[in-house]
Amino acid sequence: MNLVRITTSALLAAATTACIGLSSASTTIDDNNYRVITFKDCKKVHEGTLNNEQIAAYQQLKREQEKLESLELPLSDMEEQVTAYSQQIEAITKKAVVEDENHLRINKSLLKEQDKLTKQLDELIASHDADFKALDEQAKHMEKAATLFDEAMKPMMEQGETTHLQILAPGETEKSGCFYTI
Repeated sequence: MNLVRITTSALLAAATTACIGLSSASTTIDDNNYRVITFKDCKKVHEGTLNNEQIAAYQQLKREQEKLESLELPLSDMEEQVTAYSQQIEAITKKAVVEDENHLRINKSLLKEQDKLTKQLDELIASHDADFKALDEQAKHMEKAATLFDEAMKPMMEQGETTHLQILAPGETEKSGCFYTI
């Protein structure tokens, strides 16, 4: 589960951070359009409007992100349960097997309790198999949307420099910082 979350986060970060440099193209700024502000070393270096292709790619990426976030909700709840089970299992394991210089003591009743908890944990994870599959499938859609977004933004950028983007919807005001969040 953490691998899926990390992979998804990495995809989103790669798509949204756009680690490429800014081109010198200039555009007229209109607060009634989608705008992009680019930053280099946390300094604003360019502000421009998005074209229709870029807007469509951005909106698709946002939709895919929202779907992904909604699919993560049941897994967030499950993650808390997994943590609780894991902590219980670990505590029982420490009590079940005690070793000193001369003896190794194994408490079989605690091992049975540990086994019972492990089976419950396995059942919990198995009950979310469809959630994992849906999340994995959505991550693929997100990756495609991120690739399209990256391609759509390339005309505004040139490779080789680190640039961060901030995309603003019509009427939205610039946020402080040089980060990009959808």
